[in-house]
Formats: sequence, structure tokens, C-alpha cells
Amino acid sequence: MDPISIATTAFTVIKQGVSVGKELHSLSGQIVKFVKQMSIVEEEHKKEKSKWYTSSNEEALHTYFKLKQVHDMENQLREMFMLYGAPNAWSEFIAIRTDIKKKRQAAIAKKKKDRENLIMMCAYAALIIALLGLASLLLINSGLLKN
Repeated sequence: MDPISIATTAFTVIKQGVSVGKELHSLSGQIVKFVKQMSIVEEEHKKEKSKWYTSSNEEALHTYFKLKQVHDMENQLREMFMLYGAPNAWSEFIAIRTDIKKKRQAAIAKKKKDRENLIMMCAYAALIIALLGLASLLLINSGLLKN
């Protein structure tokens, strides 16, 4: 299933749960599923938007409308939090989500930096090995180093 379908299904379950009197905390699994899929839709939209070769208006509109749909559902979820949740529940939720997102982005940046450092170290090691091999070859050819 695509992310928008999963998000819509999760949102429908949340909405139905609230309408029959369930507490928001008892719907946390569906809320997590919705937010995860919402993030995926947002990332897909960012990727499509940043592609330099995207010339298709249809594709751009498709991701835009998915994003718009998921943001509309998020606004409705915010209203549910405000009506049925604890005071400041939405603000706390957003703060926690922002903190997790920042930590995740920092971890991705660290992983990317570590990978770049590893590639650089491998390049240096290859350069040193090549220089040692060249020096040995020159010494052998000049007769200074005998087998």
C-alpha cells in the first residue's frame, strides 16, 4: 500500500475511535502509524520537488495533493487532540516530534560524515600504498634495492 492509503486508513480508525469515546492514548498505535506515513508523504514530496529533471506537472500535482490531503488530516488530528486530549497535548506532541526529527537528522548527518571520513581514509591509504609501490619500483629499477 502507498503511504497516503495507510495514513488515510489510520486516520479513519483514529476518527472512529474518538467518535465512540476512546481516549487518544488508546489510539496511539494508529496515531504513530499516521504520523509515520505523513512523514513519508512529506519526504516523497520533497524528493519530487527537488528533482532537477522533473518536468511532469502531473507528478508534481500528484505529490502536492497527497501532501495537502495529509496536512488536512493532520489539522483534524490537531483539533481532536485539543478537544479530547490533555491540555497542551498537541503542543507537547509537536515538541516531541520536532525533537525526534532533529535527532534523526543529526544521526543521518553523522552517518554521512562518518562515511565521508571512511572514504577519505581509504583514499589516503590507497595513495600511500601506491606511493610506496612506486618508490619500491624506482629503487629496484635504479639498482639501489636488490631482490
